[in-house]
Amino acid sequence: MLLSCSGWACSRLISVSKVPGGNPVARQDPDGFAAEFMICDFCGSNFCDRCHASGSRLRAPRCASCGGKLVPGARLEQMSGRPRPAAAGHHDRGVRDIESGRLGDAVRELDEAVRLRPEYTAAHRAHGIALSGTGRHAEALAAFERALQLDPSDVVSHFERARTLLATERAADAVAAYDRAIGLRPDYPAPQINRAIILMDAGRDAEALAAVDRAIALLASGGAVGAGRYDLASAHSVKGAALVKLGRYEEALPAIDYAIDNGPDSWNDHSNKSYALERLGRIAESETARGIADSLRRT
Repeated sequence: MLLSCSGWACSRLISVSKVPGGNPVARQDPDGFAAEFMICDFCGSNFCDRCHASGSRLRAPRCASCGGKLVPGARLEQMSGRPRPAAAGHHDRGVRDIESGRLGDAVRELDEAVRLRPEYTAAHRAHGIALSGTGRHAEALAAFERALQLDPSDVVSHFERARTLLATERAADAVAAYDRAIGLRPDYPAPQINRAIILMDAGRDAEALAAVDRAIALLASGGAVGAGRYDLASAHSVKGAALVKLGRYEEALPAIDYAIDNGPDSWNDHSNKSYALERLGRIAESETARGIADSLRRT
């Protein structure tokens, strides 16, 4: 049997086997598979041997998600028939509601999750995401701050807190929050890309270009974690915009074209392309790009 590790951005599978020492195929690929793991006795999350914190002589290791006690994976069968705690059920339904865009329902579910289990880090984080999505930014920030009190290394809470700070026009605080996320996980590209956007909006175009170039190098290296489907296209979009602002039009075009070809339709990319082409004297191509930008902007 194979289980997924619940550690953030961990792609390892957990191989559950009755073979002494573990499944030999899994043992030969330790980067892809774990034979040793722990289970949270509250939320049921599974953590491979690289993702769970060590305990001490006096205290068992704790689940980073909910604060529950981690127990050895050998107890999997014993724990599999246990009823799901109410707080965990509310958390899971809240997360599904967020993924489905039902943010009001998510807030209600996660209200209950954190009421029933105040030490539930993941529920506070998800609560913040849902609250921010409904425009309740002050409450969202309080939820992220509570999550970070429980787990200061929760990189996703730092990232989502930064996004909420930006929504409240606290750009300097958002940059600081992104810096904390980057400090914790320099291999996480999303905060680097978003930080570059803030720098560019502040007129710090050379710094923005340097920041987004680092994100592109990270994504191209294959060493990025937590990367989204369009992160590389988004990074090229930011790079193209920064190069346009710096007057480096010829260099901007390949970056913009990469964003257009590999990301979602964005009127802004076509607008930047139109401007760069116009400045290079390529008027007919500029007008075509401008027409596409105007069409996308109206939709």
